[in-house]
Amino acid sequence: MLGMLSVPHSIEVNDISLFVGKSLSGSDFVQIVKDQLDQLHADAAGSGQVMSLVLHPFVINQPFRHTYLDQALEHIAQHPGVWLTTSDEIAEHYARTTAGQPA
Repeated sequence: MLGMLSVPHSIEVNDISLFVGKSLSGSDFVQIVKDQLDQLHADAAGSGQVMSLVLHPFVINQPFRHTYLDQALEHIAQHPGVWLTTSDEIAEHYARTTAGQPA
């Protein structure tokens, strides 16, 4: 059994930072998510990358933002080779695939 695992968490691709901190528009949010995913996917050739999309219901769940979240999630879901998952599932996968390997 492994102890504590840390899964990457983004401050930059975070609805509070983008909408509240920087006052970006919904279309800016969509473009940032697309650019982040596309670059990480290109960087992941032969390995893997984690893209966290940090969302808070009291920010992203405003009705005027729904369309933009839908657009961002659609881009992610339709991107080939993307594993849609949770941080818990990433930690479980890591624990399974590294079990018995020296640290």
